[in-house]
Amino acid sequence: MELTPLKYFSVLADYLSFTEAAKELYITQSTLSLSIKQLEDELGTSLFDRVGKRIYLSDAGKVFLEYARHALDEVSNGVEQLKEMQHIYSGCVKVGVIYSSSVVLNACIHKFTKTYPKVQLSIYYSHSILELVEQMKANKLDFAVTYKPDNVPSQIEVKEFNNPPLCLVAHQSHPVTIRKSFSLEDIGNYPLILFPRNIYTRQVIDRMLQRNKVSVTPQLEINSTAVILDMLRTGHWVSIMSKDITRNNSDLRAIPIKGCVECMHASLLFMKGRRQSVMAEKLLEMMKQYSQESHLNGEAKKQK
Repeated sequence: MELTPLKYFSVLADYLSFTEAAKELYITQSTLSLSIKQLEDELGTSLFDRVGKRIYLSDAGKVFLEYARHALDEVSNGVEQLKEMQHIYSGCVKVGVIYSSSVVLNACIHKFTKTYPKVQLSIYYSHSILELVEQMKANKLDFAVTYKPDNVPSQIEVKEFNNPPLCLVAHQSHPVTIRKSFSLEDIGNYPLILFPRNIYTRQVIDRMLQRNKVSVTPQLEINSTAVILDMLRTGHWVSIMSKDITRNNSDLRAIPIKGCVECMHASLLFMKGRRQSVMAEKLLEMMKQYSQESHLNGEAKKQK
């Protein structure tokens, strides 16, 4: 069995459209149709069910898709291993990331692309952990950098790598930054920005507020981390965010919160049984090293 029909089958399974899959593969629809028919003939079963003009994966197609993608991944990994032996680094690493947990990844992007200039780094930012999980299941992402989902699908493996606490975050010019710690009971005294309730970080914040028996009404709700940071830089508002957010924003201050404080469980999500490419492993190692160094630096600062 040749690899090309497997590749065509895998792409068609993603798009469930001969037109879109052919565009992605840069081939004609007739070439794609013929290849799929020949593959089905070779396997002795239909991989897709045709209903009118729409197609769906058949039960056999769903089973075979996992093996086809595994075979393609194994060959791709073998090619990368040979290239690594020759110090030839190329390929594409596809990473999904939740905006508010992107600190570690963002910090490593420059170093990774500088170290491996011929490797393409494709980053998909999202506000939804579930969306990233679906992207991974469709083989569109190698791994994802998120917070630990409340309900983890059985196909997903979760590895926590950092647990930063929630803090009050404000611009260095804000009067609140003179405090060494902050009581949630005082939060109503300041104009507050929070994420909307459908964002994971807000759900953790609400859980912390409930545990501390504090009720707040934010003046602003914004679903963009970047925009919230811009608003904080006016020196007018405060927010509750992960302590990590101040790592690469030196003009912002993270003030520890008193009482029952929730932590953000920063995690890496992988598809179970799917081997990571050589270059994906190198990016993961770089992120792990950065996280460890940041933790050690934080501990050193505490001891001073």
